[in-house]
Amino acid sequence: MSSSLPVSMIVEMTLAVLLLATLLCCFSLERRLKNLRQDQDSLNGTVRALNGAIVNAGASIAKLRAAAEDADKTLGGKVNSARALVDELTLLTSVCERIANRMEGDQPRSQALRAVR
Repeated sequence: MSSSLPVSMIVEMTLAVLLLATLLCCFSLERRLKNLRQDQDSLNGTVRALNGAIVNAGASIAKLRAAAEDADKTLGGKVNSARALVDELTLLTSVCERIANRMEGDQPRSQALRAVR
């Protein structure tokens, strides 16, 4: 046993190798955690941008609804006016047709009156 290393030296070398392996694992873990934090920051930025887009979309939808209601009021009034005009024109047309029919029915009399004169 004189040529073999003392037990304490073997234990210390084993501990040194294990400490070196632990140190390498810690460096690797630190690098991964750093990447994870960067990815988390990037994700937070993306979430903030999405939230802003959602707020803008909500405001745009509210504006579109207001514009649609305004257009409905404006067009509704114009449609009602147009319907009233259509009804009035229909009435006038029917009256004019009756007058024209009367005039056509009176034509033979007017021609007879002309002949007499």
